[in-house]
Amino acid sequence: MFKDLFLFMKDIYQNRKLLLQFSVNDFKSRYAGSFLGILWAFINPVFTVLIYWLVFGFGLKAAMTDGKYPFIVYLITGMVPWFVFSDAFTSTTLVFREYTYLVKKVVFNIRILPTTKILANLYTHLFFILIGLLVAAIYGIFPTAMTLQLIYYLFCMCAFLTGLTWLTASIQPFLPDLMQLITILLQLIMWTLPILWSPAQFNPMIIKILKLNPLYYVCQGYRESFLSQAWFWEHGMYTLYFWVFTLAIFIIGSAVFRRLKPHFSDVL
Repeated sequence: MFKDLFLFMKDIYQNRKLLLQFSVNDFKSRYAGSFLGILWAFINPVFTVLIYWLVFGFGLKAAMTDGKYPFIVYLITGMVPWFVFSDAFTSTTLVFREYTYLVKKVVFNIRILPTTKILANLYTHLFFILIGLLVAAIYGIFPTAMTLQLIYYLFCMCAFLTGLTWLTASIQPFLPDLMQLITILLQLIMWTLPILWSPAQFNPMIIKILKLNPLYYVCQGYRESFLSQAWFWEHGMYTLYFWVFTLAIFIIGSAVFRRLKPHFSDVL
């Protein structure tokens, strides 16, 4: 268990320059050939936020939040972590199929490929963190010391994604339909997270069940950091639960990767 974690951290450090180069190239190539290029990485999420804002903030006028904050502020602070998770999860799941030529190279350490994809998604994520801070400031909610917790919750997101995508990326070459399943699950999962609604609007028992999803911890943490609501250590047991769950996913993902890696070249 700890050996795998140590080897992973060692790989990341030794290949840090290669990881940075790969992530930048991946980000640039994602929209290569289109007229607006990498601008699409920012346009798509902006339009998504605008649609939700217009539909739920003006159209339906649904009382999905407690009204303490303007709906657009509540919406953006919840969508920021969701965008990076959904984009990184889907793109990283396909990483071994996308980099088939590297997978078949005996000398290349493919263990670092999922991290490359996660890093590539952080460029737009950092931009939207700034947008979230700007929108909050427009409504009189300014950064405080608590806002620095965004660094911690970003680390939480990356740690969880690493173990999860090791698992899904290792399975995907043997189960091509996995992406279709993930697409459906992401649509369901989004509505179980406090992105468009406030936990105060629901039965506490339902919230306890929804909190079993570790993403709830991260999304809640992002919003609390943006809005300076609470320190992460105030959620002592929930923080412990998140890291135990993340470590378990890391162990499972690492074990599946080791088991299936020798057979990648047979199916790719």
